[in-house]
Amino acid sequence: MESVIINAKISSKKKAEFFQTTESLKPILNKFCENLEINIDTKNNVQINIGFESKDQLQNYHLRNEFGILKGSVMSLCDDVEIKIGNSLVS
Repeated sequence: MESVIINAKISSKKKAEFFQTTESLKPILNKFCENLEINIDTKNNVQINIGFESKDQLQNYHLRNEFGILKGSVMSLCDDVEIKIGNSLVS
């Protein structure tokens, strides 16, 4: 199992936009991964876990526009963004 983990803090002024974006992307993203979990705590910290069956599946997914949209949305709507692919910190 391969994974992508995104940790961030949702900007309080952009919280509604974050929820709208992630809710609309969920059905699309679920088509390309084994599992998708979006967890948000009471302090607006978000952790997005995306699991893939294999390294090939992860690499194929990473090239898709949907991943770019998710990453761009998180980067523009959140602060302190950290993205890990496998054990490597990407951002």
